[in-house]
Amino acid sequence: MADAATLDRLPGIGPALARRIVDDRAARGAFGSLEALGEVRGVGPRVLGRLAPHVVFSGPPRPPSSSVVPPAGRRRRASRSAP
Repeated sequence: MADAATLDRLPGIGPALARRIVDDRAARGAFGSLEALGEVRGVGPRVLGRLAPHVVFSGPPRPPSSSVVPPAGRRRRASRSAP
């Protein structure tokens, strides 16, 4: 598993995003696929495209995030609709 310093050397990844990736992996387990990595805040389609030739995943893919409860303190707020 790559640490934050190693991830920071990849195209499109800076120190803050590298730390979020490591923190997400520590909280939820190995990614297993580009799709799961794409669920990390800040890793969008452009970053995934840059990373695809440089990353390898071991183990099975994670279940989709809709079936995973986010770690404490990272829950999304419900949006309010205007009256």
